[in-house]
Amino acid sequence: MTKICPLCGKKAEPFEGNIIEDNEVIWDFTYCKVCGRFELSEANDDPKRFNRDHLMSYLVYNGIHDPNAFPYYTTRPKEWCDKWREEFDKGNKEHGRPIHLSPEIVENWYPKTVSERVDLILKYIADHTSHMGSFVQYGEDKRLYSVLFVDRYEMSNLGEKIIPEPQVESQFKFIIDYLTKKEYINLSKIGSRLSPHDCISLTVDGYSRVEELERSNSNGREVLIAMKFGDDTIALREAIRKGIMDAGYVPALIDEVPHNGSITPELLSHIRNSKFVVVDLTHQNNGAYFEEGYAMGYGKEVIQLCKDTTKLHFDIAQKNTIIWQTEEDIPERLKKRIVATID
Repeated sequence: MTKICPLCGKKAEPFEGNIIEDNEVIWDFTYCKVCGRFELSEANDDPKRFNRDHLMSYLVYNGIHDPNAFPYYTTRPKEWCDKWREEFDKGNKEHGRPIHLSPEIVENWYPKTVSERVDLILKYIADHTSHMGSFVQYGEDKRLYSVLFVDRYEMSNLGEKIIPEPQVESQFKFIIDYLTKKEYINLSKIGSRLSPHDCISLTVDGYSRVEELERSNSNGREVLIAMKFGDDTIALREAIRKGIMDAGYVPALIDEVPHNGSITPELLSHIRNSKFVVVDLTHQNNGAYFEEGYAMGYGKEVIQLCKDTTKLHFDIAQKNTIIWQTEEDIPERLKKRIVATID
């Protein structure tokens, strides 16, 4: 049976496992070569709750594109995702390794300025090019529209409607022209007209910009949280997550990041890609100290938190630390610290 991706409209892989539970809500699992592995529910109005263009870009950039992988994005409640991710890590693979997805997560990630978009585009092309100077072609699926943050839908009084193709092509041409004039990309056209089927490669200036971003990531929105993870720190984790999201950034918790059993390379990559790092030192976790040191060595701003009952090491105690008594203290204080020192 042919299945169509509910987001990009391209042919998706057939899957027999629509799951009915949670008060008879039907959760529709999709594996699409463009959008990756994800699960939505029409009953929850998921397609309407999200900005479709923003969601497609999010999944193209962050999606799970390995068809045999266990992680997948889902709009099920976060508590459900936490439970089954923990079960997966214990060996129970009944529901795979779900990653909670919400409109707030997508909108916090979505770049707010042209410069932020350009930086993400360059990093994406670099990450998906096999060799320096190689050309990449995105083919018939129009994935390049999502890579370049081209809007294809808009909301009206009658609901969502498709933007006319000439307007879509105009957006596409605008960003390609900008990248070309900045000498960030080379373009190899398939035909006489510019199209999403054309081949793209980064120039030396493009790679130089990517290297600069990996050192500073000054325009990024991702924030790594370094702390002890476990059942006893769930409330703390959620408090830190809320403070970061309330400040308009995207929290990245390493235990929620898809990986193949080797956390360290993934962790170091997230530190390099983070705008700043939030570290909670309450549990004197060696990993948190290592992550803080690595982040500082990379020139990242680090915001420290610690419960008032914990005695900090002397050298760490010299830093201005948010000392908290209860988890309820954290979101507002962390948000204010981020606004004051980062924004």
